[in-house]
Amino acid sequence: MKKLLSLLGVLIIIGCLQANAAKSGVYMDFYKYGHEGKNTTVHRSPMRIPIDVYYDDELRQIEISGSVDIDVQIFLCDENGNIIAYSSITNTTLDIPEDYNGRLSISIECDNWVATGCITI
Repeated sequence: MKKLLSLLGVLIIIGCLQANAAKSGVYMDFYKYGHEGKNTTVHRSPMRIPIDVYYDDELRQIEISGSVDIDVQIFLCDENGNIIAYSSITNTTLDIPEDYNGRLSISIECDNWVATGCITI
């Protein structure tokens, strides 16, 4: 019985000491160009953008990945709207300066849609 309780105690300690995942998903609001003024009565589920955005807290990086290679412009801006990083490639990693703390906004623009999101560091 002592061995069983000891084993159970060791498993609980190991479970408590495991580190949390450093990457977290970033929620992106999606807007399609040309549909702002249309009023339709049919309510459909929101369209999913073909790009995933993750923030890595340990590396201070934002990872943007997509399964489809599309022409995009990706902007990473600070609270005042100043551009910190830019990319025109879908699968990319944007570095956040070490001395920056605060709120960052990310904007992904394509030909017919735009996605925006915010990250607080």
